[in-house]
Amino acid sequence: MSNKTEQLINLYTHRIATTDKPCFICNKYTSSVLRTDNGLDWFYTCESHLSDRGFATPIPEPEPEPKLPVVQSTRVSISQKDDSSKSKSDPDINQEKDKSNDSTKVESKQQEGKEDNIKEQTEDKQQVATPKLPEQPQPPKSTKPKQYKLHSNIFYLREDKLNKKRQKEEAQKILSKLPNVPKNSLQ
Repeated sequence: MSNKTEQLINLYTHRIATTDKPCFICNKYTSSVLRTDNGLDWFYTCESHLSDRGFATPIPEPEPEPKLPVVQSTRVSISQKDDSSKSKSDPDINQEKDKSNDSTKVESKQQEGKEDNIKEQTEDKQQVATPKLPEQPQPPKSTKPKQYKLHSNIFYLREDKLNKKRQKEEAQKILSKLPNVPKNSLQ
């Protein structure tokens, strides 16, 4: 008769049922259910009871460690800009220009080159100071149901109810093995 029975663990998961039944505490109809992971115990309870510290305490989910963003090297972008500025001052391009306006164009190019260098330097400083981070999408909120730990008195009631249910099942097994009461008289 010493069957190994599963032990009730004080860790309940909140679920929503498809039908309404009376609450374990106040007998109001609700669709909110608390159940153990092994399915050994479950009961209906109102949402208001779940927020009551005297009934159950929510167990916080462990937060995942945030991933560090990958920072791209600014040296690559600087060398690419240097290559693009070198291509602007290509000698083949300069030979195709009019020779009559050479002096004015050279002066304007020098001024543009200085302005470009100043812009590139300020852009480089800005990039070094505030490197652009690749945007990572926010991970979606987990849809994992909340878990609760029942107050010790409430958990005792659940354990007691489960034990009475087991005792009733054992009594039914024993009764089924006993002989029936005789229906005939003893005479």
